[in-house]
Amino acid sequence: MSFAELNKIGTRRTTTHLLTVMLAALILGGCGTATTRIDAEDNRVALPALSANINFGDGTQAASELHTGNAIEIGIAKAKGSDSQSLVTGQPPVILNGTKFSPDQLRNDFNYDFANVSWRWRKFFSERSLGLEVSAGAGFSSLNLAVSSSTQYASDHLYSRGPLARVGLIWRLNPSTSLQGRVSAFLSSSDHGVNSMAHYELFYANAFQDNLTLRAGYAIWEVNGEGLPGMSDFQLRLSGPALALVWDFNAGN
Repeated sequence: MSFAELNKIGTRRTTTHLLTVMLAALILGGCGTATTRIDAEDNRVALPALSANINFGDGTQAASELHTGNAIEIGIAKAKGSDSQSLVTGQPPVILNGTKFSPDQLRNDFNYDFANVSWRWRKFFSERSLGLEVSAGAGFSSLNLAVSSSTQYASDHLYSRGPLARVGLIWRLNPSTSLQGRVSAFLSSSDHGVNSMAHYELFYANAFQDNLTLRAGYAIWEVNGEGLPGMSDFQLRLSGPALALVWDFNAGN
């Protein structure tokens, strides 16, 4: 075999080797850094809320009385809690806002605000006690998330927005009091913040003035989100007593 042929074979092998290395680098680079999800579950969270409703109708009833019709709802709910999480040797790190947490006992703290603007449709069937309400609109999620260990601390503020849908059943005890259950779902396309939220609530509502209603009950939230590439995703599960003050007024008044 001539020197020229040997040289061609060597060149082909070198080229093949370089292509293999480049392909492996691309694959590994696309996989990103393995991380552990930030998990927090707090079942002793107080869940206060405020809302204002603009009712559209004939205006002959007190604004806070339950009746068939449409309304615009504007509300905000808050939650604050914490939980511990163990990160053991060999487990991928938790990474928040560029800080990498090595094996340790972690503390996860969160402060979550959720606001919404929605259009609500409510129907009582043949003026019976059972009613259905459906609403759709926009949700605005704001989360302050912090992770700490014995030697490190990191925090991040995560904001996202997206569509919100809600469905509920109402058992009207009388025009001013009721039992209500609602399920809400929020989605966002944000790649750095809360991208899904589910909210379940059951409460007793009592209108104590023509425009004011107090709701007291129990709520469950599940909040999921993604970090930027190379950062940890997160899941927050929280539940506890819920108390809401609702201000209603009729658009025609």
